[in-house]
This record gives sequence, C-alpha cells and structure tokens, in this order.
Amino acid sequence: MKTPSYFSKWFDGWPELVCLDLDGTLVDSVPDIAGAVDAFLAELGAPLAGEERVRSWVGFGSAKLIEQALAWADIDSAKQEEAYRIFLTHYHAHLTDGTMLYPNVKALLKAFKHNGVPVALITNKPSVFVKPMLDHFELTEQFGWLLGGDTLEEKKPSAMPLLHCSESIEALPENCLMIGDSITDFKAANNAGFKCALVTYGYNQGVDLKGLGADAIIDDLAELLV
Repeated sequence: MKTPSYFSKWFDGWPELVCLDLDGTLVDSVPDIAGAVDAFLAELGAPLAGEERVRSWVGFGSAKLIEQALAWADIDSAKQEEAYRIFLTHYHAHLTDGTMLYPNVKALLKAFKHNGVPVALITNKPSVFVKPMLDHFELTEQFGWLLGGDTLEEKKPSAMPLLHCSESIEALPENCLMIGDSITDFKAANNAGFKCALVTYGYNQGVDLKGLGADAIIDDLAELLV
C-alpha cells in the first residue's frame, strides 16, 4: 500500500515505531472496569457508581480510579487497600465480559505488520491484565512490547515507557508515533519527542483534546491509513 498521508507528512514514510495505548484507544473496557468498581463499592456498603460515572474516571491508572470512587462514595481512604484487592479480584474474573474492540484496530495493526513497523502496547493498566486481554482478542503477537503501568519504574505521562521501546531498536523519537486517547498519552508523547495522534472516542476525562496541540485528532483509527 502507498504511504498514508499523515505518515508521509510526519516521517516521509512509515514510522520507525508506533506505541499504542490500550483502554479507550484499542478497546472499550469500561463496562468490565465499572463492574469491578461497583463490586467493591457494594462490598463496602456504598451505592453503585455505574458505568457512565466510571467512564469519566478512567484513564489515570487503577489506583487513581479506586481513589476517585472512594472519594465519590465518601468512604474512608484507609479502605483503599481492601477496595483495590476486591477490584482486582473481580476484574480478573470478568476481564473481557463486556469489553469490545473499537473499529479498525485489526486493520491498523495489519497495515503496520505488512509494512514492517514495530508496534508497542503501552498502557497504565496493571500488567497482569494486559496479555490476557490481548490474548482474548488474538492481538498479542502483533506487539513487540507489552508494557503495563507497573512494568517499569515510571508510567505515562513519563517518557520512560516510550523511550524504553524506541531506544531498544535505536529508533529516533522524531520518527516515532504515540496513538492514544487522553492528555496522559499526549504528555507521554510530548515528553518523549514522539508525534502524537489522539482518538476522540476514548476516555479524555473531559479534556478538550483539540486544545492540547496533538499532531492529529482522529475519530477512527482508519484515518491514519488514508
């Protein structure tokens, strides 16, 4: 296939490396995350938060999510460890019950593979959940790296996970791309010196993505292949 217009403009060819976020970019995982949040709220005798409310909290990692849910339910923060344990247990058992791939994920990954572009999965999700989720959607072998929020000493918005991948293949940061859905992904890309494309359909925590200064704001991953 011919080089897509974005890549021609940014890299004068295909990127040397693409880093992809997971939740809100490749998969809509909120239904199952919300179920796990409501599981610990119920066990702690609190009202259920529900999917839509949890959707506005997702994106900063699970520890922050638990903190937000406890604050919303007016539960003592001393319960954080117990809540987190219940959350992890429930989520592990229901990881992909309601989680769905977004459109054109497989088409994008297929195009990168066909054109020899190395691809990394970089998420702030605990690493124990990453491979099982990708295995469920038969995507695992598409990635050269699977980095969870606890894989390295730092997670996004730190540049560390992105540079860990680019440096391992001696790719120049300016020839690399981060694709995500949030200000966390944008900051990580900016800190690493990567180009950044943000999808509009993910978990943006109410942030106006258009005001961030990303290199592209897209409604569908297929736009990157045009």
